[in-house]
Parts: sequence; C-alpha cells; structure tokens
Amino acid sequence: MSEIPAELGRKILAAAESYGASFDDVSMEEIASVTGVPRATLYYHFRSKEQVLAFLLTAMLDDIATSVEAAAATADDARTRLVNVVRAQLGAMAARPATSQLLVANLGRAGKLPDIAAGIDRAFQAPVRQILTDGVAAGEIRTVDPEPTATAIFGAVTVVGLNALMLHGHLDVDESLNALVVLWGGLDPS
Repeated sequence: MSEIPAELGRKILAAAESYGASFDDVSMEEIASVTGVPRATLYYHFRSKEQVLAFLLTAMLDDIATSVEAAAATADDARTRLVNVVRAQLGAMAARPATSQLLVANLGRAGKLPDIAAGIDRAFQAPVRQILTDGVAAGEIRTVDPEPTATAIFGAVTVVGLNALMLHGHLDVDESLNALVVLWGGLDPS
C-alpha cells in the first residue's frame, strides 16, 4: 500500500459508512463507485480490497488511540482515567458506526492483518494495562493481572458498543458507559 493522499483517505472513510457491517461482498468496483475515485487510482494505492479494509481499520484505531491517549494522560485516579478511556473508545465507535462494526467483524482477521492486532493493543489495551498497573501501585484498585483484565475490559466495551449499534442503530456513549461502570465494582481495593 502506497502513501494515501489525504483527499482519497477522506473519501474512503466517508464511503465506509455505506458498506454495512460486512466487507466480504464489497468489490473494488463498488469502492470506486461509492467514493467517486477511478478504479485505476484505487489500485495504484491499494493492491486489494483487504488493503482498503486495513486502511479503514487503521484509521479507526488511530482515532481511538488519539482519544484514549488524551484520556489516559491525566493526573486523575485510576478509576476516573479508566472511565475516561472507555468513554473515548465508545465515542470513537459512535462517531464511525459502520467502521466500528467492520473492525469488530474483522477481529478474527487480526492474525492476517498484524498491523491491526498491534493497533488494537496500542489504541486501547496498552493504555488500560498502564492504568491498571498504576491503580494497583497506588492502592486504588485491587491487585489484578493487567494483561487479561485489559483484554476483558476491551471485550466488554467493544461488545456493549457493538450491541448498541446493531440493536438501536446508534450508540449512546453515556448510557453504554453507565452499563460498563457497574462491572468495575470488582476492581475495588477491599
């Protein structure tokens, strides 16, 4: 995949909302039609639709990473930072519902798209592991293994967000966040 011009990237990201939750049946011809970009131009920058998918998912993960990094970098206690990080991921999912569904639908392809697996870790799980580690060290949460706990939190946030998108067609960030905060009673230090 070559360097993607900004305008082409914007067109592909905007068109992603029309693909629905599955990218399997989308062809390069359809991508060209929806974006208004000549097929030859698409093929110049992307060898296959899988590279278009990787571009979409990477852009989504970059958005999540930017929001999550800002939320995690505060001086607040671990629980507040965790709430803010989850709010950031839910907000990114709400802003790009179809791309969020594509991301979740293609998590199984992460082994074939190693940049995506690394992007998920960078965007959400690594900051959550750090918050958990900091929270344990400060006595703000009970001792937990940060690796599986961060994965469990990522899974819960992703499923709650996806459920809202699929059942209701939109994601209410505050409502979803309130449902998730209930789970954190198990992190109390007592």
